[in-house]
Amino acid sequence: MKKTIYTLLILGFGVITYLNLVAFDTGIVGFTKKNGNDIGCVCHDLRPSPIVSVTVSGPSDVFVNDTVTYSLKFTGGPDIAGGCDISASLGELLISTNDTSLRRQEPFPGSGFELTHRYPKLFTGDTLEFIFRYVAPPTPNVIDTIFASSNSVDNDISSNNDLWNYSEDFLINVLDKPLPVELTSFTSSVSGRNVMLNWTTSSELNNSGFEIERSEFKPQNSNQNLYDWIKVGFSNGNGTVSTAKNYLFTDLGLNTGKYNYRLKQIDFNGNFEYYNLAPEVEIGKPNKFNLSQNYPNPFNPSTKINYELPSDGTVSIKLFDMTGREVAVILNEVKAAGFYSVNFDAGNLPSGTYIYRFSHNQFTDSKKMLLMK
Repeated sequence: MKKTIYTLLILGFGVITYLNLVAFDTGIVGFTKKNGNDIGCVCHDLRPSPIVSVTVSGPSDVFVNDTVTYSLKFTGGPDIAGGCDISASLGELLISTNDTSLRRQEPFPGSGFELTHRYPKLFTGDTLEFIFRYVAPPTPNVIDTIFASSNSVDNDISSNNDLWNYSEDFLINVLDKPLPVELTSFTSSVSGRNVMLNWTTSSELNNSGFEIERSEFKPQNSNQNLYDWIKVGFSNGNGTVSTAKNYLFTDLGLNTGKYNYRLKQIDFNGNFEYYNLAPEVEIGKPNKFNLSQNYPNPFNPSTKINYELPSDGTVSIKLFDMTGREVAVILNEVKAAGFYSVNFDAGNLPSGTYIYRFSHNQFTDSKKMLLMK
């Protein structure tokens, strides 16, 4: 029995001596309260000392997956140099670029990485500080814990006069990350060939604004992408507000067809999120023929002509000078019923007043346009 006790004492002395030799310069991990024991900095002393005060500082509320900077400060003891062991229950600990005195390792494979010192760090006055980063877990509404122990040493490569202590367990509320914008409604209405979009937010966070994007629907058997999104407008956001805000945007002069809309909400940091309008918007067929005045007018050298067809047929738009001479064919195509626009470039014509004549089966109409160069 005495031999067994003597052997254990020798073994224990050997372990402590080994830990002193190996761990003093580089630090060890696996000796915080995370591990469920009261033996912390075994290479300096088996018992914590109330003379050493250890404190973890940083945010107590953190959003999921966010990376946040924390500090570990301690005072008391020899106040010459010191080290630490920092662990987390759920989150991940990383070395900060602001503190190169830390290193990252596992007590054993699969146990999770902890932080400890690369070398004993010298005190500044009566306080020593380590800076580190914490990455919150992906699960919201949980409480995480940062554990730490720190030692204050006289830097003489022995455990004599060295003291250490645990920190208070630092609790972190892991919160679900709020959306930059809480959208309560997103609706549309159609008037002729114009689409009015209306959306409402209940709150906004750092909101720069909304890009309005439109895509014309294409059949599934089309060789093109089903949706080709283009930006058609922008509405400024309200920054950060907690009251309801209404937005309105009108998309003008669309042709007959089916369209999809979405909002690209952009914050001041450049981050963005999409909000899709459902269902799709349809511009139907007009109920009568109509030829609009070209726009702009006067123009130089390009202008746009809108027209409406209640039925299919061949559409002809020809341009005549004031003597009645035909000078250009703007359009001559078979068109299905719908709303249309055609662009005309008069770059090769001299300034003057012209007449454009529209014809479709039995319907004809004419209007004047003024080219000013």
